[in-house]
Amino acid sequence: MDQTKQKVAEGPEDPLDTTQTVESVISHLSPSNKEIITVTLHGATNLPACKGGSEPWPYVVVKTTSEEAKNQNSKAVTSVTSEPSKAPTWGDTVTLEVQAEDVGQEDVIIKVVDNRKKEELLFYQIPIKYLHVFHPYHFELVKPTETGKADEVTAKTQLYATVVRKGSFIPRQAGCNLTALEVFLRGINEPLSNNPSPMVVIARVVPNYKEFKVSQMNKDPASLGLPITPLSFPIPSVINFDVPQVNKNGCPQLSKPGGPPELPLWNQSFLFQGRDGATSFSEDAALVLEYYSSASMKGGESWTFSKPLGVSVLPLKSCLYRRMLRGKGLNGLRIERLPITDTKLKTISGEAPTVDLSFQLLSSERPENFLTPNNSKALPILDPQILDEKLSFSHESLSKATVSSTMNSSTSTRQEAEEEPHSPRTSREMGECLPPVRDEELLAEEDRAEEASVTGLTESGPGSKHPQDQRRYG
Repeated sequence: MDQTKQKVAEGPEDPLDTTQTVESVISHLSPSNKEIITVTLHGATNLPACKGGSEPWPYVVVKTTSEEAKNQNSKAVTSVTSEPSKAPTWGDTVTLEVQAEDVGQEDVIIKVVDNRKKEELLFYQIPIKYLHVFHPYHFELVKPTETGKADEVTAKTQLYATVVRKGSFIPRQAGCNLTALEVFLRGINEPLSNNPSPMVVIARVVPNYKEFKVSQMNKDPASLGLPITPLSFPIPSVINFDVPQVNKNGCPQLSKPGGPPELPLWNQSFLFQGRDGATSFSEDAALVLEYYSSASMKGGESWTFSKPLGVSVLPLKSCLYRRMLRGKGLNGLRIERLPITDTKLKTISGEAPTVDLSFQLLSSERPENFLTPNNSKALPILDPQILDEKLSFSHESLSKATVSSTMNSSTSTRQEAEEEPHSPRTSREMGECLPPVRDEELLAEEDRAEEASVTGLTESGPGSKHPQDQRRYG
């Protein structure tokens, strides 16, 4: 059905403020008996001209099919670009709320609209029932022109959007005690001297960091930036919405832009599900954070990220898992100064930057306490020496992995599994989660052994902060 050139009532919203406040915390769950659909509009390429041939001045309206049928105005509207463009960039996130009982009948409608004439330039429709709950889809919505020549590059318009369907509870995998790993990224600790624009972060949990690095060296698209899922319209295939049970490249999530450029602040919470293997800690698993300039998303023939500005890696080893279960209250830890590596970024003191990061394990399907800027400060702080000595990956082993073939890497993994029969790696490969370890005698013995060489945890408090962190987060 040709929906173009129709008039639209909704006008654009004000531009997004990239300077995040301490109150800007994401909501992971929908209200009871409802579902929430979040849509982040990244950008588009090759937009059609307006009626009369003028260049479009675009913004996006998102609504449900029932709102469209009743001619109801939507509040899910992006800002308009600063100037007319056929290749716009927005970066805005909007939300829809639907009754859970109506999900099977409701679709998400996405319209690209010209601001001056309020003309509808593009129209997309996505069935909500096709979306797997909590999975982040990074879509390339492909629309043929009126000529219908969908196989020709010049006949395609692409709209790039991330869509997430959120339910009122986190699905629990059969036989698994944990439902999710939550990661809270606060911000960079010390002002930067050479960062010209706000930053976005791509976060993912990978089951085997060495194999992930091999995939990146081999330019596997699924391991670089955001893996794009193409959807061809007017009728997308349900096959495009399938989600693999185990993904060696994780399920990458994209943050909102963090600003100001000299001191990016995100206050961003990421939720990684246990059913995706995020709670199966092993000697090979890792949380990977890649930092990109938000300006790298602009322009070009396709919406892609350039090379990251830097990377932070937190090995998710079983010893870290056990430490997270020792605290009172939240089963979590805080790392005040996680290094950003492989970077040219420098602080005003000439050092490589660090970020403030917290994380917790969730066992409830309906958690009451997600991490916030305030409660994350109360988590036990992981000692930097523990991070360096016990949780770092061996540079030698990483070097060997990057020069090995995928087959050799798999063989090495099997050999390590035979040498370490107590490793939880097998559970991860089977898509299962590691059961909680709360044997007090075992934990006490480990504590005595580790305390003999280094202090593991320090309680958070006014005296535990680095001097420049006092200024920033005080």
